[in-house]
Amino acid sequence: MSLVIDANMKLFADRMGITSSRMIRDYGLKTVDEIIEAEAARGNQKAVSYAQEMYNSPAKLIQIFKLADVENKFVILHKMDDRTRAQVLPLLDNNDLVMGMYFFTQDKLLEMLMEVDIEELVRVVLEAFPLEKIVEMFTEEDLAMFFQNDKLERHDVMENLKSLPQDVMQKFIEGVTGKPATAENQGNLFSMLENLPDDKFRDFMSAIDPDVQRQLTFQLTKDKPEYLTLFENKTYVNMLSTMMKQDMVKPMVMLDKETLINMNLELPDDLLSIVAAQVDTKKFAEFLLDGHMDILEGAWMI
Repeated sequence: MSLVIDANMKLFADRMGITSSRMIRDYGLKTVDEIIEAEAARGNQKAVSYAQEMYNSPAKLIQIFKLADVENKFVILHKMDDRTRAQVLPLLDNNDLVMGMYFFTQDKLLEMLMEVDIEELVRVVLEAFPLEKIVEMFTEEDLAMFFQNDKLERHDVMENLKSLPQDVMQKFIEGVTGKPATAENQGNLFSMLENLPDDKFRDFMSAIDPDVQRQLTFQLTKDKPEYLTLFENKTYVNMLSTMMKQDMVKPMVMLDKETLINMNLELPDDLLSIVAAQVDTKKFAEFLLDGHMDILEGAWMI
């Protein structure tokens, strides 16, 4: 006895463009959902259209179009126009977005980092290096410019200057006064500093021994990390340029999401689609259901 198709299934098969013989051979007693899933996977556009009309839950969409498969997400994303694809990127977290940075050359990454807000760049550098290493890499020019910055509070400088380690304090006093580092000489030096006008004080501090400046900078930035933002992007980009690209990319997770999105948008469409395909499956299904179901038309499910 052979299988037959009832009237309802016959109408369904006709709508799907499936012949009666193939319906019996391929699907037998399978449910409508199972047939839709299988036909959508084969790229049957009638099945895709039917699924668009009938299924409005993320779970069902994930099942029918196998959205948990990253390759399937890529097919759909690569079919989107630039504007729509860009709307998917905010659904990713920073760990996913930073993946796109590996597609750029190191020179391009350094060029883009020159343009980010200094606060973000400082977070990246602090993730890449310990503070001691960062201060060690400051050039003498960097340090001189730091102590010339009028955003560096004079009170903080003086307080940290007075708490320098003994060996550094000795070097500071002898280097400035040319006399032994006695308590009297130290007192006279600090009295003189406290009475200097602000501009003269900055000139003085920017000209002292770089080793003293470095120790003082370490203390200042350890107490108030925000002082690290008084250095220029170029200073930190030069530090990052000493790393291998793979190691340099990892701390870029500390950039703002908006910054990472804008960087990713400089990728070619195929590479951007690879990055966007890391989107959470449920969030992606919800995005498609929210006015983007037309994108599924013509997308070949692998």
